[in-house]
Amino acid sequence: MIGTLIRHVAGAVAAWLVYVAEGAFGLLTRLALGLIIDADQGGPLARPFMALDATLPGAVLVLLVVVPAVVIGEAAVARRGAFARALAACGVAALLVGLYVGGIAAVTGAVVADAALVWSLTTAVVLGPVVAHAAVMRGTRAATGWLARWSRPGSPATLAPSAPPVAHPGGPEVP
Repeated sequence: MIGTLIRHVAGAVAAWLVYVAEGAFGLLTRLALGLIIDADQGGPLARPFMALDATLPGAVLVLLVVVPAVVIGEAAVARRGAFARALAACGVAALLVGLYVGGIAAVTGAVVADAALVWSLTTAVVLGPVVAHAAVMRGTRAATGWLARWSRPGSPATLAPSAPPVAHPGGPEVP
């Protein structure tokens, strides 16, 4: 139970770091576009806040979409391989994003075309962190299994080096 929780926490951190990387990529893209079309880049305080544009919502999306999608995807195809689990997690993430966007659109009265655009863009942004979370979950499970086998009593890693026999004066049998 603790191992599973630790694997999910490691996966969630990896997924959030993917959001940070996506935010940095978006920041660099906006800066390059601003330089190309000679637009105002927003001043010195705009850059840190641009990076926060992706990292703070990324933390919320990790909790509301990524972690539940990976958990449901792992449970849905438990007997399949890692690729099938990641694919199922991506499908569940797209479904969860659709449910969230549809619920928010119904409450706010948004236009269906706008909601569809938000769903497609958010799904595109969420798929990278879902795959990262699933990969870290699978990788940490394999690594902990390997470490458990490696540190098992009797394995070459845990055996003490054998010492040469102690030479007794007069031989092993003293009369």
